[in-house]
Amino acid sequence: MYWQEDIKEEHYTVPDDFQDAVFNIDCKILPIDHAYMLSQALIELFPWLKDVDAGIHDISVADGNGWKQDHESGFFYPSKRSKLSIRLPKSRLNDIQSLTNRTLDMGQYRVKIVKQLEPKLMSDMQVLFAKYVDCNEGLSEDEFLQKSYEQLKEIGVSANKMMAGLERKISTPNGFIHTKSLMIASLKKSESVALQELGIGNHRLLGCGLFVPQKDIESVSAV
Repeated sequence: MYWQEDIKEEHYTVPDDFQDAVFNIDCKILPIDHAYMLSQALIELFPWLKDVDAGIHDISVADGNGWKQDHESGFFYPSKRSKLSIRLPKSRLNDIQSLTNRTLDMGQYRVKIVKQLEPKLMSDMQVLFAKYVDCNEGLSEDEFLQKSYEQLKEIGVSANKMMAGLERKISTPNGFIHTKSLMIASLKKSESVALQELGIGNHRLLGCGLFVPQKDIESVSAV
């Protein structure tokens, strides 16, 4: 853990340069490790995703309320509240609209895109969480935090509070991508938005380095 003093709030207007295109989906079952299959299905329909700094969030459902991820079997059952979210430049939002009513072919699995919702602006909340940040296998927590600190500094984000979390692997035809989750707190509003827009590390189309807002540290601990 890396923890320094809190910062003061400042006035800030959230820009709309990047937004999350959000879709309701219909899907019976998915592997928990589905990032590669999802990215390939979307890139097949929209090859330009590789050229616009897009990011694809994995489809997930929080444990509880009758829905759960079966970590032992490696599968989960999306609920009606599960969403597909794709982070895009504002100029590309119209280009993704044709995804509605399509069905993504993910090998043995299918994801039907039911409806496009209102796109979501980036948030100015001070606590952000990334489920996946790519890293070398066997990297210690301190080494991971130091690497993350340096990556954040490169994009102009001063990280005063960071916490590393769970290790996960994303399977691809070329082998596993090793990741850790990362929570960053007490960000300036402008830094929060910049981090959501730019992310850190590689493999954005596999969901890596994509930060989402959290209400507080406790909500991150529950993920």
